[in-house]
Amino acid sequence: MSTSIFRTVKNIYRSGFKRAAWQIQHHNDTKSGWLVGVDDFGNKYYETDDEIHLRTRWVEYNQWNFDISQVEPGWHYWLGYGTNTPPNKLPADQIAPRAYPLQVHKPNYTNKPGAYVPYNTAKPKCSAWAPEVRERV
Repeated sequence: MSTSIFRTVKNIYRSGFKRAAWQIQHHNDTKSGWLVGVDDFGNKYYETDDEIHLRTRWVEYNQWNFDISQVEPGWHYWLGYGTNTPPNKLPADQIAPRAYPLQVHKPNYTNKPGAYVPYNTAKPKCSAWAPEVRERV
């Protein structure tokens, strides 16, 4: 990661010391920009023109244990530079009608409480060890 000390000091001055320390802890970098929007999960989306291309948009997650699946599809498309209009700024006539309603977005629960675990129907291939303890002489 190539960052200059001038850029880091400038971003600390713009965003404040507390927020810059939080960004260093989460992103390992300091960034300053304007708030574009907040999604249903509480994630905050930012944009700036001071960074190099493809590093001008970022998300600050609401939770400490974050995952990319916590980003809603519209915001994910905006973060990947698929569109210049964020989902919260789209007019109602530009939102495409769907033949089926979208499900409520759920994050990935793999290795977390709430993950789907199917019922095991296979027989165990080996039995558990049951030690036989003999009396000592």
